[in-house]
Amino acid sequence: MAAPEGSSGLEAYVKGTKAWFADDEEGWMRGVLQSKTITGDNVQMLFKLEKRNKEEVKFESTITKLAANKFNDLPPLDNPPLLQGIDDLANLSYLHEPAVLQNVRERYAQEQIYTYSGIVLIAMNPFQRMTSLYSPDIMREYSGKRRGELEPHLFAIAEEAYRKMLTENKNQSIIVSGESGAGKTQSAKYIMRYFATVDDLEKNTRNGSSAGAGGTVSEIEEAVLSTNPIMESFGNSKTTRNDNSSRFGKYIEILFQKADGGARICGAKMRTYLLERSRLIMQPPTERNYHIFYQMCAAVPAAERKELGLGAWDSFHYLNQGGSGTIPGVDDAAEFAITQKALSTIGTSVSTQWDIFKLCAGLLHIGNIKVTAVRDEAQIADDDPALQTATRLLGVDRAEFRKWIVKKQIITRSEKIVTSVNLYQATVGKDSVAKFLYSMLFDWLVKLINLNLARDEALANSFIGVLDIYGFEHFKKNSFEQFCINYANEKLQQEFNRHVFKLEQDEYVAEKIEWSFIDFADNQPCIDLIEGKLGILSLLDEESRLPSGADKSLITKLYQNFAVPTQKFFEKPRFGQNAFTIKHYANDVTYDIDGFIEKNKDTVSDEQLEVLGKSDFAFLKEVITIEPEPVVETLSRAPTRAGPGAGGALKKPTLGSIFKSSLVKLMDTIRSTEAHYIRCIKPNQAKAAFQFEPQMVLSQLRACGVLETIRISCAGYPSRWSFQEFADRYYLLVKSKQWVADPKLLTQTVVKETISNTDKYQLGLSKVFFRAGQLAVLEKLRTERLRFCVVLIQKNMRKFIYQKRYKAVREAAVNTQTLVRAAIARKRYTEKRETIAAIRIQSQVRRHVAEKEFTRLRESARLLQNAYRKNVSQKNLVSLRQNRAAVKIQARWRCFATRRQYRQSVARVCLIQSAVRRKAAVKEYSSLKAESRSIGKLQEINYRLEGKVVELSQGIAAKELENKSLLERVAQLESQAASWKEKFTSESTKNKTTTVQVTEASAEMKKELQTLQETKETLLRDHERMVSLIKRKDDDIAAQEVEILKLKEENKKLKEDLLNAPKQEDVGVVNSLKKEVSSLRDQLSKVVTTKWQKTSLHEQQLNGYGFNQPASPPTNGASTPSKRYSFEPLALGRTGRSKEEPWSPESTPVGASEPISVESERKLGLLEEKALEDEIIESLITNLRIPLPSTQTVATKKEIFFPAHLIGTIMMQMIQSDLAFRMQNLLGNAMKAIQSLTMKFEDDYVSAFWLSNCYELLCVVRTAQEKEAREQSRRRMANGRRGSDDASEAERALEKVRSDLDYLLVEIYHGWIKELKKRLNNMIVPAVIENQSLPGYICKQSGGLWGKWGKSASTSQFTIEQLLNFLSKLSKTMRCYYMEDSMTRQILTELLRVIGVSAFNHLLMRKNFCTWKRGVQIQYNVSRLEEWCTSHGIAEATLHLQQLLQAAKLLTLNKTSPQDIETIFDVCFLLNPTQIKKLLSLYYAADFDSPLSPELLKIVASRAMLNEKSDVLLLDLDQGPDFSKPNPRTVDQVEKFVPAWMNLPNITAAVQTA
Repeated sequence: MAAPEGSSGLEAYVKGTKAWFADDEEGWMRGVLQSKTITGDNVQMLFKLEKRNKEEVKFESTITKLAANKFNDLPPLDNPPLLQGIDDLANLSYLHEPAVLQNVRERYAQEQIYTYSGIVLIAMNPFQRMTSLYSPDIMREYSGKRRGELEPHLFAIAEEAYRKMLTENKNQSIIVSGESGAGKTQSAKYIMRYFATVDDLEKNTRNGSSAGAGGTVSEIEEAVLSTNPIMESFGNSKTTRNDNSSRFGKYIEILFQKADGGARICGAKMRTYLLERSRLIMQPPTERNYHIFYQMCAAVPAAERKELGLGAWDSFHYLNQGGSGTIPGVDDAAEFAITQKALSTIGTSVSTQWDIFKLCAGLLHIGNIKVTAVRDEAQIADDDPALQTATRLLGVDRAEFRKWIVKKQIITRSEKIVTSVNLYQATVGKDSVAKFLYSMLFDWLVKLINLNLARDEALANSFIGVLDIYGFEHFKKNSFEQFCINYANEKLQQEFNRHVFKLEQDEYVAEKIEWSFIDFADNQPCIDLIEGKLGILSLLDEESRLPSGADKSLITKLYQNFAVPTQKFFEKPRFGQNAFTIKHYANDVTYDIDGFIEKNKDTVSDEQLEVLGKSDFAFLKEVITIEPEPVVETLSRAPTRAGPGAGGALKKPTLGSIFKSSLVKLMDTIRSTEAHYIRCIKPNQAKAAFQFEPQMVLSQLRACGVLETIRISCAGYPSRWSFQEFADRYYLLVKSKQWVADPKLLTQTVVKETISNTDKYQLGLSKVFFRAGQLAVLEKLRTERLRFCVVLIQKNMRKFIYQKRYKAVREAAVNTQTLVRAAIARKRYTEKRETIAAIRIQSQVRRHVAEKEFTRLRESARLLQNAYRKNVSQKNLVSLRQNRAAVKIQARWRCFATRRQYRQSVARVCLIQSAVRRKAAVKEYSSLKAESRSIGKLQEINYRLEGKVVELSQGIAAKELENKSLLERVAQLESQAASWKEKFTSESTKNKTTTVQVTEASAEMKKELQTLQETKETLLRDHERMVSLIKRKDDDIAAQEVEILKLKEENKKLKEDLLNAPKQEDVGVVNSLKKEVSSLRDQLSKVVTTKWQKTSLHEQQLNGYGFNQPASPPTNGASTPSKRYSFEPLALGRTGRSKEEPWSPESTPVGASEPISVESERKLGLLEEKALEDEIIESLITNLRIPLPSTQTVATKKEIFFPAHLIGTIMMQMIQSDLAFRMQNLLGNAMKAIQSLTMKFEDDYVSAFWLSNCYELLCVVRTAQEKEAREQSRRRMANGRRGSDDASEAERALEKVRSDLDYLLVEIYHGWIKELKKRLNNMIVPAVIENQSLPGYICKQSGGLWGKWGKSASTSQFTIEQLLNFLSKLSKTMRCYYMEDSMTRQILTELLRVIGVSAFNHLLMRKNFCTWKRGVQIQYNVSRLEEWCTSHGIAEATLHLQQLLQAAKLLTLNKTSPQDIETIFDVCFLLNPTQIKKLLSLYYAADFDSPLSPELLKIVASRAMLNEKSDVLLLDLDQGPDFSKPNPRTVDQVEKFVPAWMNLPNITAAVQTA
């Protein structure tokens, strides 16, 4: 391979230079230049190969010869270490074949299977499941990213196509090509899966959610994905190169409907190309037929198996030729179930599916039909079981079908001649029928898929096409199939070359640089050779239409037309007359002419078509009569059924003409779209994981056109840098005085100083362009400059160190002398001090002895004085105590005598009073007894009382009638409520079944639903009120009945007394009875008056009047009850006494006023007012002015929790007033208002305030529940129902409110967390990963090819300080609103987890970024986060940062030996081997940092393979801990605080009545 032009001749070849040499095994081998000798015109260079035992290679030539070819004959130079293993081949300085091969090899050894080559993505088949590379997390990382931001990937190409479709409104195409086994089909499946989920990924990114991909795949998207298993079953098979090889080409147009800034799949269309029909009837050794046949043999149930005549796969001739019926690791039965599910997904009924399988079974039995030869004539036995089963399944006439296999009909002008065919012709005819039927079935499936997936094609705005087509093929024996495949690749390569050429020229024009036309090898002559008017396809069709057409006559015509000197792309073999050679762009391919005519015709006789057309099998007739579409969309379509006068098969289109037509239309489609290219490479023949065969890969690189693209790029300026990037890297090549701020001027200065030949570079508007190899020269100059600077720095550094060391020694000597002199002086000074000290000690000792003696004498004198004084004081104390005791005894005796005399006087007075009162009482009793013996008066009173009893009975009957009417009205209201409820239920059911109509008339339905709900609530309130009134009526009636019974009992007693009384009348008794009757009359009138007052009050309640008109109080003084009655009010339903509590005179006064006080009724009306609910929702929730968080003026708890406490107070009042249903509705509407308000996410303090208040309200509800439970328990015990566990209506309502509050609390938490994550997502990477706070470790590279080399820490959008301020502000807000501590910790811990996971995942996906300086910066930023967590009391949150911290440590550790790798695994114990492998493969060796050796990467890769279970690359951002709701606490006191600045008249009135 030629060396690049930028090598500047022989100047670049100096000792130690590395160059490449061709090798038969390795492709290319690297050698190191040992010596270079130039003698006159002769040049001799000696290289030593790195392998082959350091074998020497000698290069000899002349300067004249080299110059004549522009020094292109020199050995290709190796790229500098900085560029080795780069992710884009277009950025290599030396662009040639060995450089490309070596770069791909290095990346594949690091298990990086994707590499860019300009606009092409090279995909190496790993032959190993790499699920972590295609997980939903990886999809999320690539969503919204520009190509080049992250590592090369299929998803980057898919994202680029999707984004350009949205932004440029242009259809896109992704062309996936490669040889069999290279991974084309799998790549196309991953691309389609990405398109099915990209819209959801984008929406989740916008909403701040990290939902897994694929969670909301629509029905049409699932149907599009279901096409893959269908087409794989019917179009893929096992080959020697691939276990799931596509035996056809396909182009899928994925239709998108744009909406809401994105696009969602609304359908798909598919075209297929060149199905390998011959595989149905014949398979090479170790290969299989199409998967569907083996799936049927393995999985069809017993009943259907018997009906279809299926057995083991090896019992069918069409399946057992390859000798391989199973694929390791593949379960055909499970695959059959997947195929059935996929057919159902696209809308195929079960009956149609079994029709498909029935047709497939018939094809297998056709293959088992035995054709024998008798005297050169083919025969088939009538009782052949395979013939019988095949004709039964296909529904055709057995005799006719058998006849036209062994016979043929020749039509002449005058007659039709039927002749027999030989064994070969009969076998070919039989197989042709099978191939025809399977081809038509395949086309029918494609049409079915298109009909089901393109139903909403009118909604599509644009499409992305995915072309999965075979790559260039070159086998030992190449036939018609390889000819068509290579013809298609010639067309695709031509379009690819033109596209690359156009991109190159467009960029040159856009940058306005001087350029000349780039000449590239156009393969149009080769294409003309194939498809021209007199090309190979034309001659093939002409020969195929001749009745006597044969392969030999075709090859003769080809030799005559093309085996001429002027035709450079056609060649006749030296030996033999059965082949021809075409010089394709990739390689010269020799095609065997045998079978060309037959395969090009690939038709079925008209007689067989007629037999099939008369089939009783309706599905078969539908399949073979498929109508051709206006645009030919399938290349494998067999000719449609010809009519009787169609002229036979001679005028039918051939397979070659169909393929040519469809290929032309495919090219038109690709040209109308923007193309993206993926070239799949098969790295080894053995399908072994991560094994690299250089020669095999090299041939595929040539075949896929990558090297041709590189050659086109090398013809111009392949290396291009922006002025900023170039200036930031190469500014040191010029003197510092020449440095300027303008990057363009600095770039111009650098290139002028370093490059003398102006043809080697061009300055554009925003970029500088270089010839191939020039970057390597600049890198070499930069390395030499850096080495010079390092040596200079080392020299001056050593000078400084030695000077410093000399000064330190000299200073040490002076210091030693000073210390010795100081020691001598200190010794003399110590001796003098000791002498003076001895004198002072002696004097002090003498003083101490004298002082001690004086102290002893003084203490003795004091002891004697104290003893004398104590004795005198004790004598005086005894005398005083005796005098005081005598005085106390005298006083107590005098007091006792006086009290005794007073008690005797009081006892005598009481005795006299008792005697007087007893005498007066006896006298009064005698008079009363005499008065009670009057008989006539008692009879009169008895008659009147009986009359009153009758009146009361009539009143009770009237009230019963009235009660019955009220019950009927209640029943009517209940039925009306039931009808409304039934109407509401029917409307709800109708709403579910007609979602489309509801969407169109959503506004009207919402109003109607709101009206129904309000009506329902009104009816329920009326029902509750009526039930309450009925309770009161029942209590009134029961009380009156009890009163009547007592009156009857009194009447009965009076009668008995009357009968037992003596006949004479006593005037005193009569007078007493008169007074008593008068008193009873007054009391009875009071009872009647009270009864009618209650009745009128109930009527007012039913008619909707208020309770503010009290009944007139009684004026009769006789209504004062006797002493045995109490003044407690009559107990109704709301007073707390249950219905079962018996009535007693002590509990119901005869002359009491109305049973419910005016204040209670006013309170009840206020609680039922709609204005109260509106005020709570509007003023207390929706329009509430929330107090802002502040550390200066901290609000008190009652100022924060007043909404929860006010709502809780009103809730408890409603419970006390038996308004449980009303309370439940009020709380439900309030919670809806809170949810609507908090879901707007206007500010954090709104969410924090209401989250805290909702929890406080939950605590109030729990307190009310406990209180109600205690009250109910007390009532049950009072009524003797201690064991009853039935919950009251209030308890059920409170439980429902509590569950709703639990749900609301969770909703607010998750919604707020989602919003916080969305805002935090933009800060994490700039603040934690990109922010550089340590000035001594500034790392300039931050992405791209070289990165933004001049980017400093100040250019980061967010800093770590801003992130910490965000967290601190959030923590302060929650603290100011007294949020429960456990909720605060959960929120902050979840945010820290998101920070750790997002930063870690980004670090794993960022390319050219992972350096040791970056690791130091990240460690510092993480330490700041850990300090913040510790200071805020959430030390447990630091656990979520440990993986990021260990990843940063990994970047700073040594990575030069296997022991270092073991250290890395020990230190980074939280990282799995896959993550460690990814980080090491991304490690970017900066200046003077040694890159990782491939051997170390292999060690890490081997450990990763041993831990397949931990094959998880990215951390799951969605797998966070569930919200742990804190247990509600008991509220000691519910505050009734209403802020002074709020106008809440209804709430204030309701709270004040509590």
